[in-house]
Amino acid sequence: MIFLTRDSRHLICLFFFDLAVQSVAESSSCRKILLGWNAARTAGVALETALQETRVTLAAMKLGDALSCAEAALSTEGDVVWAARFVEEVAKHPECLDEMYTKSEAQTRCTQKWYKIAIHSLAVKEQNLEAQAMWHRATNLSANGVQLIGWPSPLQTPTVWISGLGSQPIWDCTRWPFLAILEAAASEILQEVQAGAAKFATAYPYLTQKGTWQDMFLYRGHEWNASLCAYLPRTCQLLVPELPTRPGVPYITVYNEEIVFFRSEPGAAVGAHCGSSNAVINLHLTLLGGRSTMLRVGGEEVKLRDGHAVCFQDSYFHAIEHQAHGEPERISLVIRVMHPELELRSYGDSRSTDVVPDLATWDAAAALTQELDELRTQYRALAASCALGPGLCPAE
Repeated sequence: MIFLTRDSRHLICLFFFDLAVQSVAESSSCRKILLGWNAARTAGVALETALQETRVTLAAMKLGDALSCAEAALSTEGDVVWAARFVEEVAKHPECLDEMYTKSEAQTRCTQKWYKIAIHSLAVKEQNLEAQAMWHRATNLSANGVQLIGWPSPLQTPTVWISGLGSQPIWDCTRWPFLAILEAAASEILQEVQAGAAKFATAYPYLTQKGTWQDMFLYRGHEWNASLCAYLPRTCQLLVPELPTRPGVPYITVYNEEIVFFRSEPGAAVGAHCGSSNAVINLHLTLLGGRSTMLRVGGEEVKLRDGHAVCFQDSYFHAIEHQAHGEPERISLVIRVMHPELELRSYGDSRSTDVVPDLATWDAAAALTQELDELRTQYRALAASCALGPGLCPAE
């Protein structure tokens, strides 16, 4: 048996951290600052002292280099609290803070985005007190007495926060009538998904704490996955007419509306996380394995049942856990839809969103016409498939 002294362990930690940093940090200045940061941590230097020494160096760097350092800090193994505090300093970089003034609340802004990322890194590792303290620091940022980041509580820290929208963790699913049709067709949808199970891929690895968690996107980036619809014809026939759910209202981010299947196996755990904005509601239809899975939204446990939907606001922290001795797999259909109260006027004096460069010239009538044209195209394709055989048509 080999016994290592404290100094030996310190040198070994530095060696492996050096290797990790070299693999993820692109610039030499970034590697230098991260190695110095980790050396201070492993040497027992107080965190606040290390922050004072690092803050000036980061502020003098170009924003692009500082953001690369933040990504590298989160990608290397180490103390998550130290990594999150490092990222927080990057969020306060002068050029990053400038976006709080040059961009509107309907856009992704550098400081808010990186505060969200830092808080998420803490929440996923269940460092809840540190996450709450960071939320307080983020929401205390102000200019001329005006709060810069509008997150109302530590339970919600999305990248984009639209003021004035209703906010609650759980929503009444009857707001979306098509969900009742999907619930009635749950067994058909499940059969199609299981037949195309090979299409599943690893889901959001930075959120997965342990086990197998997979996803399969049917609608993403405002585009339907035509090849996947070929495997899931009945599912697509039911869903294609329903999106967008707020025709004529501009999207905020490319993630505003999506359709994704999630699959997990016993022992899987997904850490607490929240979505890109408070303008998204998740319509979560459990197809299989509900009784073996626990969903938490805003700190509350939500029971899942096969064939039944739960609707929750994506901006609230949520996590999921598949019991170690539970059913062999859990499969859910998640439809991310626009907040039912979202309208063009919800954007206030915002000039742009991440998707629409100029809200002043947004033409709601033209957007509705485009949506109508797309529906006609989709129904023509549906009619053509029906002509090939009744098995490809929706049930009466």
